[in-house]
Amino acid sequence: MKKVFLILSILALSFVVNAKMNPPVYDVFEYGAKGNGETIDMEAIQRAIDACAKTGGTVYLHDGVFLTGQLTLVSNMTLFIDSTATLLGIQNDGQLYYPSKLIETRYPNRMLEDCQRRLIYGSHVENVTVSGAGTIDGQGDFDPWMNTKELGTEKDRPGIFAFVASSNITVEGLTLLDPACWTQVYIECDTVTVRDLTIDSGTLTPNRDGVDIVDCHNVLIENCDIKSEDDGICFKSGSEYGCKNVVVRNCTIDKLNVDAGNCFKLGTDGLGSFMNFDVSGLTLKNAHQNTGIVVESMDGAYIDNLKFSDCDIRNCGQAFFILLADRGRTVPGRKTRIGTISNIYFKNITGGEFTQQYPSIITGIQGHNIQNVTFEDIDLTLKGGVQKTGQRVMEYDGNYPEGSKFGNTPAWGFYIRHTDEVQFINCHFRPEETDARECLVTKNVGDIDVID
Repeated sequence: MKKVFLILSILALSFVVNAKMNPPVYDVFEYGAKGNGETIDMEAIQRAIDACAKTGGTVYLHDGVFLTGQLTLVSNMTLFIDSTATLLGIQNDGQLYYPSKLIETRYPNRMLEDCQRRLIYGSHVENVTVSGAGTIDGQGDFDPWMNTKELGTEKDRPGIFAFVASSNITVEGLTLLDPACWTQVYIECDTVTVRDLTIDSGTLTPNRDGVDIVDCHNVLIENCDIKSEDDGICFKSGSEYGCKNVVVRNCTIDKLNVDAGNCFKLGTDGLGSFMNFDVSGLTLKNAHQNTGIVVESMDGAYIDNLKFSDCDIRNCGQAFFILLADRGRTVPGRKTRIGTISNIYFKNITGGEFTQQYPSIITGIQGHNIQNVTFEDIDLTLKGGVQKTGQRVMEYDGNYPEGSKFGNTPAWGFYIRHTDEVQFINCHFRPEETDARECLVTKNVGDIDVID
């Protein structure tokens, strides 16, 4: 009897190990999907996803166009969209297809009211991968999502992805098209990989960012080709969790010559922190009136240890905009505060074909200086062409912060104010057109070194 029990135990263990090594594949056609682009396949795909809740495994989309509303993912699963498949967001504003629901964050988060509608949703899940070489089309050019003045905020329009309070999330290999709002957002997640994506938001209406990372730790974004109407890659913080330990590398961000948004941005929402960023190999272009690289602490964020290297900036309004200010926003249980910006390092960055005559701007506010900013091996050909001097530069006025709002300053290259310890090492700047202003103008600046 003991021998029989032992044999049964071994067989059971073998089954469990084999299941873990070879998780099942759930073909959505076997769950009733039609894949003809006209039948709504939402329930069929969701049934396949729900099957993974018990066993883990892969939900497999192939050979078809699958029309759907919100899909809710579960832990320990892969959603694989083959190159022969397109997942198509239904153009229907009804709650059945895109239910409005406050996200459930782990910390008091100022952004919990945003991103209430989405096509693919993961909340408090772990070990989830969405991959393949297929396409997800949000079909965001639907009339109720185009009239943004009536809708008011981002919460009313569905994005493509939203992951909240989750861990070990990977999204890779896909083409993401025409979201109605932010293409993808990751909120209070730990260990996020965004890799090898082709993103095109179109030039439809505002708030169609490429990638939004909100209060996440251990983030890797690499090898993505991003065309975005609004910010290309944007890190935000709406809680004390903050954004920490981030690598972004080898991405192209094309802002499509739309006036709104910037190429790469930390802020505007910044309550917690942005720490330990390594950003390299970016091609940043077509921000028109705005900026290639933006760093902002507006709501009390502590920003420290950011490195930007080996980037190229083209056809933008300005190269860099760094702002420390006080917008007076907070979350329940935390007093308002003024944050800090320190230890920002730029190396080997080139730029040209700038569209505006204002310079890069680095500014804190009176009594709160930015600390320790270094530019090394920077080569910029700037627009220039202003033939008067003596311009006055506003202090931050409490409105939405953009470098373009400061206008033409007394400098054509860099205007630096309320900042300590700035270094320019082996940097070369030149205007395309003769300019009457100085290349570098400072006000209330501590140690500044220019080293050839």
